[in-house]
Amino acid sequence: MATATPIDMSRWPIVHYEMPEHVPDDEAPRHVDVFNGVLERNEPFVLIFSGAEMPSKSMRFLRLYDAWSKRNFAAQKRLCRGAVRVEPDAGKRSSLWRKALLYVTSSRSPYPYRIVATVEEAQSQARAWLGLD
Repeated sequence: MATATPIDMSRWPIVHYEMPEHVPDDEAPRHVDVFNGVLERNEPFVLIFSGAEMPSKSMRFLRLYDAWSKRNFAAQKRLCRGAVRVEPDAGKRSSLWRKALLYVTSSRSPYPYRIVATVEEAQSQARAWLGLD
């Protein structure tokens, strides 16, 4: 039985993706394809990420997502106003921020990135990036 795809576009242009703990190999293409649906709207948006830092034992998903990210770098840069990671645990937030800082300061990041403690903070940051406040 297929698991639900953990993306919520019901509050467009704020998109919430809950990273699953694991993505089975046979479901990996479907999970990556949901990001095509976001880009196909061809409108500015902000991503909010929560859940697992990365799915464990999900190499096919990670390979497909990495390839998708590279193929769609220009579209992400044009449309995504930023991404916000929600991590309630202060220690994990600090660890994630160190990793994110390396990514954001490299040329691999197509958009700004923040890490916050609550969904409310993430939504506030998303609204600010979108000019909705």
